[in-house]
Amino acid sequence: MVALAIGGLIGFSISGATAYYRTPAEMNAGSYTPNQRIRVAGVVVKDSVLRKGAETRFSIGDGKATLAVTTAALLPDTFESGVTVVAEGAMTAGGVFTATDVLAKCPSKFSAKVST
Repeated sequence: MVALAIGGLIGFSISGATAYYRTPAEMNAGSYTPNQRIRVAGVVVKDSVLRKGAETRFSIGDGKATLAVTTAALLPDTFESGVTVVAEGAMTAGGVFTATDVLAKCPSKFSAKVST
């Protein structure tokens, strides 16, 4: 009985730790409910970053579609065009994703040397 309870707790904690996110193509297909808190991942589109005061607007893409994102959150130092980001927030009724948090993938500091 105790083993069953422990197994259930482990399964519950693992399922809650899953960090699922949607792509811009999924968002454009309507896989969201307005004001539902979700994560969206994509690559920051070149020349799409516009800063105005504390607000930053940019687009992310996944090779199939792009999605407009706006945020007032502090952006990581590695945030720039071409970087993969995960934005957490909600889609507005106007079709703009409003992010409360933006995480940027760290570029690799190490690369393998290939001898020829």
